[in-house]
Amino acid sequence: MRFPLPAPLLEFLILAILDQQDSYGYEICQQIKTIQMIKEPVLYPILKKLQQEGLIESYEKIISNRRRKYYLLTVSGKKELEMMRRDWDTYAHGIARITNRKGENHE
Repeated sequence: MRFPLPAPLLEFLILAILDQQDSYGYEICQQIKTIQMIKEPVLYPILKKLQQEGLIESYEKIISNRRRKYYLLTVSGKKELEMMRRDWDTYAHGIARITNRKGENHE
């Protein structure tokens, strides 16, 4: 894809993924890779930042004798996600308005 994902957009995607279900780093990374190539080392500092801001929390779970760190959305994270969704809708609508080809209407 020609458009790299800036950190705020990655934060938005992470919160949206965690709004669906608790998840761990590798799994989050795989979901994001469906739209943009991303490496796990890029993801972990963002997860740490979101955790420090109180938007997500973590817990450990043992699966097949492997310890995994799962992340979940907090109440504050849900509120932030809703604000991000509103901002995204406004942003995406503005981009679509500017980039639509003549004669197309996506409103």
